[in-house]
Amino acid sequence: MKSDDTFFLNPDEALRVAKQQNKRSRYVLQVCYYDGERANFDTERLPNLIPVSLNNLVDDLALGIHRLPDSISFDGLDLSIKVKKEIVENFELSIRQAHIIRGELKKHYLQSIKEARPDFKEPLRFYLQASAYTQVMQYVSRNIADALENMGYEVLFNLNYGTLEDDCQKLLKEFNPHAIININHMNNSFLGEEVFNFVWFQDAMPVLTNNEKVIVRNRDYVYSLTRGLKELVTKKGIANELIPFMMNKKLYKTRDNIKKEKKIVFIGSSYAHRIAQIKDQSGFTQVFEEAVQIFEEKSCLKGLEHKESDIDYLMKKYEKSQQFIENIASYLTRDYCVEKLCTIDTDYEIEIYGWGWENNETVKPYYKGVVEYGEDISKIYNSATYGYCPGGYVLMQRTLECAFSETIPLVLDIRADEQDEYDVRIEEALELFKINELQEVLSREPHKKKFDFIKQEYSYEHFITKCIQIIKEETT
Repeated sequence: MKSDDTFFLNPDEALRVAKQQNKRSRYVLQVCYYDGERANFDTERLPNLIPVSLNNLVDDLALGIHRLPDSISFDGLDLSIKVKKEIVENFELSIRQAHIIRGELKKHYLQSIKEARPDFKEPLRFYLQASAYTQVMQYVSRNIADALENMGYEVLFNLNYGTLEDDCQKLLKEFNPHAIININHMNNSFLGEEVFNFVWFQDAMPVLTNNEKVIVRNRDYVYSLTRGLKELVTKKGIANELIPFMMNKKLYKTRDNIKKEKKIVFIGSSYAHRIAQIKDQSGFTQVFEEAVQIFEEKSCLKGLEHKESDIDYLMKKYEKSQQFIENIASYLTRDYCVEKLCTIDTDYEIEIYGWGWENNETVKPYYKGVVEYGEDISKIYNSATYGYCPGGYVLMQRTLECAFSETIPLVLDIRADEQDEYDVRIEEALELFKINELQEVLSREPHKKKFDFIKQEYSYEHFITKCIQIIKEETT
């Protein structure tokens, strides 16, 4: 059936369809309403299965937060055409009335949120929201929410499964947060001027690359994950601070029951699709071969911020776009490095996890499948001597996952391209390798590493402490 948001007169049919998790679009889950007074099944695990009272339909729909139904279903019921017609007429009238009431309530909620004056003498309340259909964003938001709760703060984490009517003004109005934490979105147009808004950009979102004007309030504090993102945000006229990945120390930790083995593991997806997009274009082979030569020499392709940029050199020499060259650079720092690991002579057992490697003949003998985010990843690292961390910058998520799991991060030495200077105590937690010296690194005994500092500086608690300090400085 179509994936319209639907009110089912037959609760069992609503349950059956909701279990299918049909989508209206990529990130929008179909809403399945049913008469809750006629069913008693558990709905907690189906976020798109919504009970309402048929005897109080207008109010239940109007006061809800999910999209209103587009249609009504009689599936599984034996009703006459006359009865169906009467039900449809009443249903459509109820929907019109619910729309009117919702419109008025939305104005009220927005006005209330805009005028909100939270009392900062009360225990602080934090609001976070994320889409259930994002990968990194939802986990980062959830990790921050978990850390806030562990630190004793009141938190409302709204995980949106694509069934909501709007930006949850009702939830915001009722919760009345002192602060909101957003990943990749400003989400500030509806906020009262006294509410703090901490924004952490982790991707080059359209708002950072288009001509849209961004409004920044006095209590908006913006952070960027990488140097490249920091430059984008700065060009947009937004003051921002560099904050790299953080870790959830409840998930990524040591486990004494897991024995270390002489093993090196890599966890991450293949970037083969980035080469597939360009490999049939003219001149690809020549560009790729020269890029490999540079990469073998430097373990990176110097970025555009350098006067002697390798990216710029290849673009000009071969008259190729920045995207073309950067696709090759990404492939080299991921698939090429993983293939290199799988072809060297080493006593270490090699394990590769992630999407796409099953199609790589070089990697396939070492491929162990896909692993879910969080505890399972940490347990794999717990069992290994090294976590393999090739990439375009040092303090990526993979590096921190290894360090927090007290497995040595074997990090690609990109210092030829690196602009940031790291605390020496960070480098004490890492083992750096040049791509052409990988076999030599793995042929010697691993050095003893210290992880205490990196755990302290890159836990979500550290980020939250920064936010709390800002709030206290402005409100006391």
